[in-house]
Amino acid sequence: MTIETQQTESSSQPFAGILPGRPAPYFLDRGDGEKSIVFDTLFTLMLTGDETNNQFGVFTCEGPTGDMIPPHHHPDVHEIFYIIDGKVRVWMDDEKGFKEERLLGAGDFGFVPAFTVHAFRMEGPSKILGVNTGGFERFFHGIGKPTDDTSLPTAPYIPTREQFMTAGKKYGHVFRPDVRMGE
Repeated sequence: MTIETQQTESSSQPFAGILPGRPAPYFLDRGDGEKSIVFDTLFTLMLTGDETNNQFGVFTCEGPTGDMIPPHHHPDVHEIFYIIDGKVRVWMDDEKGFKEERLLGAGDFGFVPAFTVHAFRMEGPSKILGVNTGGFERFFHGIGKPTDDTSLPTAPYIPTREQFMTAGKKYGHVFRPDVRMGE
């Protein structure tokens, strides 16, 4: 079943049937999962809060060299960055004394606790494995466009400001333009 077919059947759940939607054993083949395009990046959700009783979610983020994802924090969400391929620059500021910038390469790891202001930028074609507090992973669907394609997008999808604000409010993504990073 394609994403378009699923959307017709259930506009409120365009990804219905791709993942179990409840705690149940399953496997995914390479590239499988719930996929959305955000700008020029492909997000693939492989495990969501639905399958883990909101304990955690797992996704990949794959894209080309890009612009910095602006500083933001999540009040109730912990997040990890594990670099599968490429190089990703990550900035963190816990506003309690820890402020650091690090260039992560394949095999490197970073942990962003809730309320820590952070930003990142892919410094070349890269793939990140992300793990987060359950439920937040759907933010990427909230600001993205569903796709069945497993390759990087050939045309970017630019979310509207309203889409950003709605998804940010729903999933606890707080933009922090007052925090300077990457200068």
